[in-house]
Amino acid sequence: MTSFLVLSVHDFRSRRKASVHFIATELAKRGQVRFYSTGLSRLSEHRGDTRTDLAPRANRVEVENGVECYLQRGFWHPFRIMKPGMGPLESAMFRFYRWRMPSILKQWIQQADVVFIESGMAAVYIADVKRLNPKARLVYLASDDLSVVGAAQTIRKEFSRNFDKIDLVRLPSRLLLAGMPHSRNAIFAPQGVDRDLMERPRPSPFKGRLACVSVGSMLFDASFFNLAAPEFPDLDFHIIGAGRAAEALDTRPNIIVHDEMPFEETLGYIQNCAFGVAPYKDANTPRYLFDTSLKLKQFAFFGKPAICPEFAAGGDKSRFGYVPGNRTSILTAIRGALTCTDTITLDIPTWGEVVDRLLAPERFPEHRIVNVTNGQTVAIYRTEILPLSETFVRDQALWLHR
Repeated sequence: MTSFLVLSVHDFRSRRKASVHFIATELAKRGQVRFYSTGLSRLSEHRGDTRTDLAPRANRVEVENGVECYLQRGFWHPFRIMKPGMGPLESAMFRFYRWRMPSILKQWIQQADVVFIESGMAAVYIADVKRLNPKARLVYLASDDLSVVGAAQTIRKEFSRNFDKIDLVRLPSRLLLAGMPHSRNAIFAPQGVDRDLMERPRPSPFKGRLACVSVGSMLFDASFFNLAAPEFPDLDFHIIGAGRAAEALDTRPNIIVHDEMPFEETLGYIQNCAFGVAPYKDANTPRYLFDTSLKLKQFAFFGKPAICPEFAAGGDKSRFGYVPGNRTSILTAIRGALTCTDTITLDIPTWGEVVDRLLAPERFPEHRIVNVTNGQTVAIYRTEILPLSETFVRDQALWLHR
């Protein structure tokens, strides 16, 4: 039986689900899966770590849906230091944290056949994986660009220094290519869906009211709802799992705030809403959200129009864009979504098909991203070969923004 290890700042047992959870669930159908969550501490809990509710279950192995889980928790964790000249201290913190690696992580690395490391703090363990288990195949899950999301300089340096130790890089958006040292080991594997789970009919939780829904806390912009809700008193705005960001919401009868709930429970809201909302802040927000936003994919899967900032709408006819903080554009987007009669469909792989690309990339040459000898980069996608200049990704991001 193949042994898989997943390293992430997410925890497999969390109610909130990201792509790494679905990948791990699919891996569990194919072998033994161990999921190691790093970086929880009293410090991160004070700052609103979404794993705080799991703290009583930290520092021990638990089995959840066939997956062995371990959440590392201590009094502190290394963090980014932004003051000039403090780089050596930041680097020393990360070195000390790695040096104190729990024995369970060492054991799991040594016993793994394939190790998946998700972008973020877990990236500092790339060298450790290859040192402890040189034969293990290493797959990097590029959920985000480290520089875009403000990762510590030490994490970014370690990632670049050890990039060639990675056997395969999963890019859910080709726009993420800009954050990679090169593309020789990259494959395009977009977000997926669990069709069996998603397609189950669910009763409406809205009690006959017209409603829209927002799920999650990532870059949550409360001003969208504060501007929109007074203008649409007959429309309920359901906000699920926004965390502390929800504290900025006005108190109104049609703004309904829900605590974080299990992923499957959120599907009843998405399946029965009039439209979905992805209220991202525009604060140097990464343009690859156009491709990687799971909530936008889920809205489209259920045939629902979505409202999101213009930078995430792109040319997708099912997405109605607005300018954050601009009342007129927000109201126009809502009216557009409410009157949308277009049939919305989505060509999206299952998570099983995504994992197929990660475990057997040689079977999917049409999705590999490779370098050619003249120094240009080319993306091979389906049957087209698209030459990319060194500014291609930036140009595409600017085009999406327009």
